[in-house]
Amino acid sequence: MKRSHIISRWVRISAPWLFAAAVVAPAASAAPPLSEIATSEQFYQMALEARSEGDYGTMLARLRQAATRGDLEAQEMLASVLLAGPALYGPKVKADPCEAMHWAHLALERGSATGRHQWMVLNGLRDVPRIRKDCRPPPVYR
Repeated sequence: MKRSHIISRWVRISAPWLFAAAVVAPAASAAPPLSEIATSEQFYQMALEARSEGDYGTMLARLRQAATRGDLEAQEMLASVLLAGPALYGPKVKADPCEAMHWAHLALERGSATGRHQWMVLNGLRDVPRIRKDCRPPPVYR
């Protein structure tokens, strides 16, 4: 039998099994989502890495994940980022004084001097009464 016939016969016999293994294997070994396995500190570190790479959209998402899980430094930084908005971080990061107020208040409740300063700055804004009426609790980020 010629070598090409042996290879083609092997392909005909093995191909369905190889295809099935290729389709089933990734589904069986799918890793759990990052949000289930990463700690708040890991999300905060990923946010810092994204900031150093200039990926501010990812930075904001990771900060929210870390802050939601209770990381104090992430809460402080998130309030700062949301106060500065596009002035420092470009169009992917919108300034949001309502959400900044939320994170600053959480940090303040935990005894953060940075959170206290941010809270004082936010309370010193002229349009805070209007902002407070319009503010709703921010969504839960996972």
